[in-house]
Amino acid sequence: MRENKNWRNIGLTIWMQAIMVVGALCQQVNISRDINVRNDFAYDILNVKDEILFFRDKGFEFYFDLFDANLEYKRSVELVLDEKKPMIENIHTIDSFVQIIYAYRDGVDYVARMVRCDRRVNIQDTLELIRGPFLFSPGELRTVISEDKSHLALFAIDKSKLFVIIIDTRQMAVKAAVDMEVSEYRLYEHFQEATIANTGQVFFLFEKNNESWDKEKHMMRLIMVEDVNAYQHDLVCINTVNSGVKLGVDNLNSAVSIVGLYGTKDVNETEGYLFFSDSFNELRNPQMRDVQQFLFDDNILVDLNGVEKKNKKNVLNDFFTKTLIHRKDGGVVIVAELQREYARRNAGISNFDRAMAASRGYVDYYSEDLILFSLQPDGNLFWRKVLFKKQFSQDDEGIYSSFFTLKAPSQIHFIFNDEIKNNNTVSEYVIDPLGNYRRSSLLSTEYKNLKLRFQEALQTSATSFVVPSEKNGKINLVKITF
Repeated sequence: MRENKNWRNIGLTIWMQAIMVVGALCQQVNISRDINVRNDFAYDILNVKDEILFFRDKGFEFYFDLFDANLEYKRSVELVLDEKKPMIENIHTIDSFVQIIYAYRDGVDYVARMVRCDRRVNIQDTLELIRGPFLFSPGELRTVISEDKSHLALFAIDKSKLFVIIIDTRQMAVKAAVDMEVSEYRLYEHFQEATIANTGQVFFLFEKNNESWDKEKHMMRLIMVEDVNAYQHDLVCINTVNSGVKLGVDNLNSAVSIVGLYGTKDVNETEGYLFFSDSFNELRNPQMRDVQQFLFDDNILVDLNGVEKKNKKNVLNDFFTKTLIHRKDGGVVIVAELQREYARRNAGISNFDRAMAASRGYVDYYSEDLILFSLQPDGNLFWRKVLFKKQFSQDDEGIYSSFFTLKAPSQIHFIFNDEIKNNNTVSEYVIDPLGNYRRSSLLSTEYKNLKLRFQEALQTSATSFVVPSEKNGKINLVKITF
């Protein structure tokens, strides 16, 4: 029976049964009322204690929709900032507070501020972070926040200059500001990733010459900014090309890791995985370092395709590094995903239209199998698993595809849409530290009018997460509790 839409206006709680390999377990699924975002510039989902806040950026007006733990709507609150035309740089939560960093122009001066709000979005405190002439415009600063939300970095990159501000979010204090030169790199073009440790060290990764025709000059540079000091390290990876690299901080072991897939011919043809890891202490001693490279094992194509092919090189096509998960012993898990995009050539259109097909939206998106590589602290392979899935969509930029990773103390959940359509089943793989896994169905969206965007999901506890459903300019928040 199709649900009564009036129920959705007062909040909806649904109880569903999920069939697990190990037996039948119950999930609680809560769905919020409709949120109209058709005219919104951006949105964020925040978790404060047991409450969910939905932040809406309408350009120069900002609103919060407040929901309780069961996604029952409570009220909407407008965040009023006195300055003219403020732009939001970052919004995050820590403890029971919501903190917003925004920027604006005051005459010729660029000004950035942090405001702290309570869980009802009443402003409690304000900290001025920057004031003075500044090359960038409001809204152009980048941010990274630590795993425990205790430290945040604002940074800007331009040509060969790197500007960083490190903020202690609990104390609402600026720990350091660094303005440095990075020679031999065009920072905006070569920037790959940034991250920050719970103890406040900020890491930047730059990469150049990652092209098949220039691979003999392929290099990466890792920079650690600690207080007012900066340490630069060149990482040697010549004669290879990478299909994307990931940078991550191991807060438990005070180390930083870089992983990815590499090949010798093209970014779409990978022959092995790369691995680099070093402690914060070792990174205080600048020197040139090598990136370790490990060829894929002989059975990888058999496990992926199910058919053994003789005299075929172990090459993976169209696999890209998606995420990096740290193990407690200092090892890592690399998660790679098969991703393809095809521009369609529709009959009856001109050659010019065909050339412009991708930019006009005539694109097919494939997001398929996952390969997990669990590595020992020295980079050697502990285990490798293939998790099968097939997702196909058209002209949607793949926003409903891929997966969400929920981390629990003794297992990892990979959650995804089985198919990209209105009436769909949501499935998960649950994998333990030894590589044992099971696949099961979590819920069905049939008759619920949901299209779930798992890449934007937010973990709220070890057993629950919130995922947005976006359709026809409206958002519903969906909370799933195991």
